[in-house]
Amino acid sequence: MSHNNSNNLEEQILQNDHGDRITLLNFGARLTGIELQLSDGPRNVICGYKNNNDYLNDPYFMGASVGRTCNRIAGAQFEIDGTKYLLDANEGKNNLHGGAGGFHNRYWSIDKTVPKNKCRFTLQSLDGDQGYPGTVDASVTYCWTNERELTILVEAKTNKKTHVNMTNHAYFNLAPKGDVLGHRLYVNSQQILEVNEELLPTGKLLDISNSALDLQKSKLMQDIVDSQDSLIVRTGGIDFNYVLNNSNVHAELESPNGDLCMRITTTCPGLQIYGGQKLGVPFSPYDGMCLEPQHFPDTPNISSFPSTLLMPGEHYSQSTSYRFISDCWKLLE
Repeated sequence: MSHNNSNNLEEQILQNDHGDRITLLNFGARLTGIELQLSDGPRNVICGYKNNNDYLNDPYFMGASVGRTCNRIAGAQFEIDGTKYLLDANEGKNNLHGGAGGFHNRYWSIDKTVPKNKCRFTLQSLDGDQGYPGTVDASVTYCWTNERELTILVEAKTNKKTHVNMTNHAYFNLAPKGDVLGHRLYVNSQQILEVNEELLPTGKLLDISNSALDLQKSKLMQDIVDSQDSLIVRTGGIDFNYVLNNSNVHAELESPNGDLCMRITTTCPGLQIYGGQKLGVPFSPYDGMCLEPQHFPDTPNISSFPSTLLMPGEHYSQSTSYRFISDCWKLLE
């Protein structure tokens, strides 16, 4: 797998037979647009910058592939076999989304050999990168179908024991205009991870059945935010990791007037839901929301969580599908 020494922005477009298309960028192996041809015209359903150069200084991880480990690692450190590894502390004393020079902030190579409905990005992260052990060869493959299904496959191999937990950080908004507070959200889960004031997991799972955060029956985002649930007040909005049940559909987001929904299915055990309340210029709070399939945050330091340890000779692989269904497409359900 080649290391990308080219520091030039390169855009890739995947278009299906119906004219629906996704736009990708090699910097951060990013998803920068999903444009659907709907009855009222084309609609882009994720947030992004108008100018690709703005992704170079993006503080929001907009559409980015995040790694080596997404979310937070307490104290920016972990141990493997008695050796302590000190990571880049880029959120106070903690590591967030793999560090300041993580996968989101790197130019990826583009594999030109894949079929036309796919785009595969590759990156080599050297031993010691952001403090992580082992040289990791990572890839992100986007696949876009005529059924309006976007599949993101993340893969990695290492030459030394390390931790890998990748995700995509797109901000979704299915409405033609306005924020996401009019959307309805369903998540097949009755537990979230308990977190402390730094949004780090304590290792405890909280039962949220029949609470404001119970989304097993879809709820309006505005109602969740306005509920003044103690957990929402404490975290300053929606920013929780849901423990997913085994299911054919793990989550569903629906536009305010019900003309479009997005169904998520993933191989990951958790789904981080972030309401976008901290978005700032050139965006506004709640312009988009993140649904990030992943292993649980701070897993390297919490042995009760499903492991993110990757060994030499093993193949890390996680897949997530986002399927978009509009009124005229319901025959395909």
